[in-house]
Amino acid sequence: MSFSYTQENTIKIASLMQRYPQKKALILPMLWLAQKQDGYINEGAMTYISELTEMPYMHVYSVATFYTMFKLQKSQKRVIEVCRTLSCELNGSETIKKHLVENYSKDYEIVEVECMGACGGAPMCTLDGKYLENLTSAKIDEVLHAN
Repeated sequence: MSFSYTQENTIKIASLMQRYPQKKALILPMLWLAQKQDGYINEGAMTYISELTEMPYMHVYSVATFYTMFKLQKSQKRVIEVCRTLSCELNGSETIKKHLVENYSKDYEIVEVECMGACGGAPMCTLDGKYLENLTSAKIDEVLHAN
């Protein structure tokens, strides 16, 4: 499976290479760029990143599978990520997740993820990567019916 970055992402990587003295440190941003480019990270992308960073393929794979933000398969549905960490949970993320599963799992892939750094807007989730904060069941209904 072949992979290459877009010209725009190749320029971004060249810039990152100047900022990171060790190639190993490029693995996370390169995985992130590959996922943003294609919607997921395939084997070809991990092989390419392995070659560019001069790290074993298995190391790149272990990084990609460790973090919940990385997807190794392209989703067939739009994705809603629900934060499950303390701030969101204390503010009702479990109720939001239950509402989403009961009402939207047919049309959306609903995934629990670790903190996304929006604790001040808890409970929160993302819709196709866009942050939605201070959610209630009614607000999530409003947003999803508008999309």
